[in-house]
Amino acid sequence: MRGFVYTHKNHMELQDLPLPNPGPKEVVVKVNGCGVCGTDIHIFHGEVPLAKPPVVLGHEIVGTVYGLGSGVSDLHEGQAVCLNPVISCLECDYCHSGRYNLCKNPTVLGYHVTGGFAEFTKAPRSHVHPIDAKVGVKGGVIVEPLACVLNGYDRLGLQPGRNVLVLGAGPIGLIWTQLLAHSPLTKIAQTDKVKSRCEKAKMLGANHVIHVVAESLHEFVGDVFPEGFDYVIDVTGDPAAVEEGLNFVKRGGTFMVFGVAPYGSRCNIDPYRIFDHEIKIIGAKMPPMTLSRAVALVESGQIDYHTIISDVYPLEQLPNAFSLFEKGQDKVLKMAVKPNRCLELDFEAPAL
Repeated sequence: MRGFVYTHKNHMELQDLPLPNPGPKEVVVKVNGCGVCGTDIHIFHGEVPLAKPPVVLGHEIVGTVYGLGSGVSDLHEGQAVCLNPVISCLECDYCHSGRYNLCKNPTVLGYHVTGGFAEFTKAPRSHVHPIDAKVGVKGGVIVEPLACVLNGYDRLGLQPGRNVLVLGAGPIGLIWTQLLAHSPLTKIAQTDKVKSRCEKAKMLGANHVIHVVAESLHEFVGDVFPEGFDYVIDVTGDPAAVEEGLNFVKRGGTFMVFGVAPYGSRCNIDPYRIFDHEIKIIGAKMPPMTLSRAVALVESGQIDYHTIISDVYPLEQLPNAFSLFEKGQDKVLKMAVKPNRCLELDFEAPAL
């Protein structure tokens, strides 16, 4: 099979790899699609110590069952599935307390073992979730990031009648927009540097959208939300945005660090203000067994994934897609690849 192998910092290459064989209670999956995530870019640049090259990247995986190991009898060949990439050790204190995404010794698809930028991969049966084939590649690849957002949503403990500011309207930010728009909040404000993304945020449910290149976020908050926001969620992963966003949390409010910042990055905060205003700062990462709920939401039609997944490319164009992710945010939103040559693209791949 073919797969793009991340060999070392800022380098990956298309290689011929052995087809995985399923062990007991494992499933081999033919990869129909895999989303390109910002975390993949961070790994590629050597900014995620958890990932260990050489490895095939990609963790937002949808496909069909190809092979079943012993002890797996409730799936069948050709069945549409998506994967939970975080395989916890089940032995550490965090796993014993149900905090599987905080596992001290995880095995993660696309970090430690073959991920979705290959024609085939495998996972434990417990991490393989059936999904309606009608949602296709676009609906399938949105499941894992949606599951991550559901974790953040749960951790926020949203109260009805509150307001929220989302920093960033990229793919993850727009998933947040949709969940928040279905919540009993008073107002949702959202920012981005790219005008087209601001327009999508407005379309998907944000009440106020601030194009920060042309408008002052400080002036907007001062004029419209002078007390600040009950919840501020950073989806950008930019330390400067985190530092700025903390200024917009109202007394007793909550700030969530959701975007993935480069490992070791720093920002300045005012500890006295955190103390005096009783501001809560929390984080959220990886899906802690929330994929089944994400599948249900996608299948129900409540998540507009067509608006978020803008482009799908064949596997060979993955390096160009990485480059476009970083340099062409005004041209694309979220990209995915279809690794299998035997699968026809169901729409024309846009030019890179």
